[in-house]
Amino acid sequence: MAKKKIAVFGTGWASDILAHFMEGMHEELASDNTDIYLFLNYANPGELDVSRKGDLTIIQLPRLSDFDGVVVISNLIDYPWIRDDIFDRCKKAGVPVISHGLAIDGVCSVVSENTVGMVALARHLVKEHGVKKIKFIAGSADNEDSNIRIRAVKDVAAEYGLKFSDDDIVYTDWDLTNCENTIFDTIDSGELPDVFICANDELAMTGICAIEKRGLSVPGDVLITGFDCLSESQIFYPSVASVDQNSRDHGMVCARLIRDMMDGKEADPVVALPCAFIPSESCGCECPPEWADRRLRSGIVAFKSVQQANAAAWHSLYLERVIMACDSFNEIKRSITNTLSGNHNFEGTDFHILFDPSCYRSEMGSDVVDDNFRYSEKMDVIVSIRNNSIQNIRSIKTTDLIPGIEESDPPHMYVFLPAHDRGNKIGYVVFTDCYDKIESKAIREFMEKFNSAVEKARKAIYLQAINDTVRELSHVDALTHVKNRNAYEVRLEEVRKKTAGKSNPSFGIVLFDINDLKKINDELGHYSGDEYIKNSCKLICTIYKNSPVYRIGGDEFVVILEGKPFERRDDLLDEFKSEMKKLATSNRPAEEKVSIAYGMSIYQKGDTSIDDVIKRADVTMYNTKKKMKAAKK
Repeated sequence: MAKKKIAVFGTGWASDILAHFMEGMHEELASDNTDIYLFLNYANPGELDVSRKGDLTIIQLPRLSDFDGVVVISNLIDYPWIRDDIFDRCKKAGVPVISHGLAIDGVCSVVSENTVGMVALARHLVKEHGVKKIKFIAGSADNEDSNIRIRAVKDVAAEYGLKFSDDDIVYTDWDLTNCENTIFDTIDSGELPDVFICANDELAMTGICAIEKRGLSVPGDVLITGFDCLSESQIFYPSVASVDQNSRDHGMVCARLIRDMMDGKEADPVVALPCAFIPSESCGCECPPEWADRRLRSGIVAFKSVQQANAAAWHSLYLERVIMACDSFNEIKRSITNTLSGNHNFEGTDFHILFDPSCYRSEMGSDVVDDNFRYSEKMDVIVSIRNNSIQNIRSIKTTDLIPGIEESDPPHMYVFLPAHDRGNKIGYVVFTDCYDKIESKAIREFMEKFNSAVEKARKAIYLQAINDTVRELSHVDALTHVKNRNAYEVRLEEVRKKTAGKSNPSFGIVLFDINDLKKINDELGHYSGDEYIKNSCKLICTIYKNSPVYRIGGDEFVVILEGKPFERRDDLLDEFKSEMKKLATSNRPAEEKVSIAYGMSIYQKGDTSIDDVIKRADVTMYNTKKKMKAAKK
C-alpha cells in the first residue's frame, strides 16, 4: 500500500485537547500506511503583531497538493483569515479537507454540540444550585467557541427569567492574568455573583486560585465552572465542573472521514458529536469516581510531567547558551550539530532543524522585519537526526519538508514548529511522535527558548557585523580607498609576530613617496592634487595587485611583499618603473603624469625585526627621490 500523507493545522495552547485529538487520529490510522504532518503554532492574540506573524509563518510551509488530505482544527485557530487561506489553498490544490470544531460553508465539518453541553451546564446550575446571578469569563470576542457558550448561557437565563446581559460578560483574550484581574475586580466591587462560568478549564482553575487569594472559597462562597474537561482540571482541587467534548473521539472521527474522502467517498456537510456536562466539586457536587482515582495517581503523573518539563527547560536552556555564544550562522550550525550529537534525549531519535537561507541576511540588518510570508525554495539543514543518527545532509527542497525521509519508513506523526525572530522567519523545527510533549507543553517550552536564543544571536551577529564594518572603515583611506596607517600598524604587528624566531623569513617592503605634490597643489589646486594622489595610488595598486597597499601619509604609500609577489619583487619593480615612464612621456594632464620615488628592501641575515627592513627601504627610497629630482634639472 502506497504511503499517504495527511496535513493537520492547529494551535498548541489547548495542549490537552490537541494531544488527545492527535492520539485519536493516530489510533484510527494505526493500521493504515499514513503519515500525519502537524503544522503547529503558538500564536497568541495578546502578543505583538510581529511575533504572532512569525509564529503563523508555519501555515505557509507545506505545499498542499503534496498531501492526500487536510484537517484544520478551526476552533483552535483564532484568526479567520488564516483558516480561510488554508481552505482556499486546499480548494486550489484539489485536496479533500475537514474543518474540526467550526462549521465552515462548503467544507465537511466535524463539530461538538457545544450548545447542548453548555445548556446542560447552565440548567444544572439553576435547577440544582439555585444560581441567579451569573458572571461569564469569556475568551476572545471573535472566538466562535466562546461565543457559542455565551449564547447557550443567555438562552438558559432567558428560559428561567434570569438577568444576564453583555455587562455580565468579560473578555480575557484567553489571558490568565486578565482572568485573575477580572476575579479580583469583581470581588473587590462587592458584587459577587453566584457563579463564574468560564469559557474553558484553564480560566476556571485560574479563577479558583484568584478567589482563594481573596480569602474566599469554591464552592463555599461562589461556584465556578469550566469547559473541556482537561486532565489537570479533573485532579485539581476542587475538581472543575466542566463539559467533556471527548477530543480523542473527535480525532478518530476526523481521521475516519478524511480517509473516506481520500478514497472518493461522499461526506456529510456537518457531523455533530455529542458532549456531556460533568458536575463536580467546583459547582458543589461530588467529584466523579474516575476523577477521584486520577487524583490519587496524580502524584505519579505530575512527577513524570515535571520531569519532562525540567528536561525540556534544562536542555533548551543549554542549547540557548550554545546558540548565543555563536557569532555567525555557520557557527550556529556547527554548535547545534555538535551539541545534539552528544545528547538528543529530549529531542528523540528523529528530530530536525532547518533554516531558510534568507535568514542569513540578518547579519547585515536584524531590525528589518521580513514581509515575505513564504519560505524559500530550499532549506539549509542545521541538524538532522534520523533513526538516532546524525544525517550528513546540507540542504533539501522545501517541498520535501523532512531530510532523508523514505517511502519505506514506518508511519509517524511529524510536528512542524516555526523558528522565527519576531516577524522574521528563520526556518522550522520537526519533532516526531511527541504526543506527550504536546500535552505537557514541553515542545512549547523548547521553542520559546530556541526562538529567544535565535533572536539574541541574530542581534549579536548584527552588532558584530556593524563593528566589523566600523573597524574596516577605520582601516580604509577615505581618498584612495586603500588601507590606511591604522591598518598598516596592525599588519606590521602581525608580521612581527609571524616572523619572530624565524632565521630567514621571506618578505619585503616597498616604500613610495609621491614627487611634485606641492607643486601640483600650488599650481593647479588641491582638487588636482587629490587626483594626482589617486592616480599615483592607482599605478601602485595596478602593479602590486596581489599585495596589500597602504597609504601611511599624505604622499606616502607602502606595499608588503609576501608569497609570489615577494618572489617576483624585481620584475614587479621593473614593471612599475616602466609604467611610470610611459605616463611621464605621454600626452596627459599634469595630475595623470605621476612621478613616484621608490625604495625596496627584503629581510636579510642579521636583521632583528621588520623595522630593519623598513629603514633600508626608507634610505633607498630617499636616494631614489634625490636622483629623480636631479634628473629633472
